[in-house]
Amino acid sequence: MDSAASILIGTLLAFVAVLLGRETGALLVGERTNRTRIRNMKQIITDDPAVERVGELLTMQVGPHRALLTVEIRFRRTLDIQQVESAISRIKSRIMEQEPTMERIFIDADPFPEPIPGKTEAA
Repeated sequence: MDSAASILIGTLLAFVAVLLGRETGALLVGERTNRTRIRNMKQIITDDPAVERVGELLTMQVGPHRALLTVEIRFRRTLDIQQVESAISRIKSRIMEQEPTMERIFIDADPFPEPIPGKTEAA
């Protein structure tokens, strides 16, 4: 009876060690948050009337219930700087309201470079 219990406890401990190792390893390399949250955040951003286009959206888990978000946003060209700042503040508060795990949000405003006419990329 003792040997069977020892084997069972050893198996349980090995399973827990593997599970904790996987989770800890994923956090160490900065895994992204789940796809549903990413889609939700992208929808929040695109729903804002000041946003023209959303570029790259990156997330990184920095703790069990803590994440970081960086996003490239092109705002409408007709907006002045105060309107862009207001839109950024509005977007950040909406994301933090709906996704409280997003502790740090970095928005790169207008990051999409315009192509230069007649210039081609070198191989």
